Amino acid sequence: MWDAEGMLSAARRLRDLANFGGNMYTGAVFFAVRVALDPRRASVWLPAGVSLAKPCVATVFAAHFAETSFGSVYDEAGVFFHVTRRFRSAVFCPWMVVTDDVALTVGRELLGYPKKLARIAFDFGGGGAGTAVRAEVERRGRVLLRLRGVVGEQVDDAPPMLGQRALNVRGSIGPFSQRLVTFTPRERIVVARRASAELELPRASHGRNGSGRLEEGRDPVDELGLGAVLGAHLYRVDVRAGWPPRDIRRVGAGFALRGLGARWL
Repeated sequence: MWDAEGMLSAARRLRDLANFGGNMYTGAVFFAVRVALDPRRASVWLPAGVSLAKPCVATVFAAHFAETSFGSVYDEAGVFFHVTRRFRSAVFCPWMVVTDDVALTVGRELLGYPKKLARIAFDFGGGGAGTAVRAEVERRGRVLLRLRGVVGEQVDDAPPMLGQRALNVRGSIGPFSQRLVTFTPRERIVVARRASAELELPRASHGRNGSGRLEEGRDPVDELGLGAVLGAHLYRVDVRAGWPPRDIRRVGAGFALRGLGARWL
């Protein structure tokens, strides 16, 4: 059983992790590509009570975190569906991968992002006008996602990247232990530039595990309903911790079973 000194030490570590009053992420770079979304295919990945916003769009992104409050330098890639719940807009993440185990644990356990480890090659050069941007995501021998683009002019009207209400599902893999949570990160856009973009989902590339069985069903990024590119931005942002995630309600077993490949395997 912990004594008072042990509890105080743990509280200090938690304080340092969140860096209250300072940034959790400083100078994080995001290449964010907004795409059309097929509502028939995308809606099956949502928990009950959460609906796709109109028009149906998603943001596909690659990111680099060079300075974090928890000491990790890592890359990340993921998908945000733009959604609504009770007439309030939000984003919901059906799939996300990272290159660092600490970032995975913090994001999954605290915020409900369905993070898994992957290889991410993200090159954004200096980030200025005319810079080529490339990202490739590979997991378990399968290339899942490629993003390419060219950075353009600086803009002042870019939509928020992380600084918007989020809805996620947090909890263990058990079918009755997951809960819908909500939170809003505090984001400051340091600079945003418009960009051209291409999205590629290599459907024909299948990896194999050690026993030779196909890895189909894991990371079904090509089944999320991602469509034509609508626009893109390259961001550099600072992010502070907002209020802790708030539980909304329990999520049923059906969601856990449908999302097993995308969120856990």
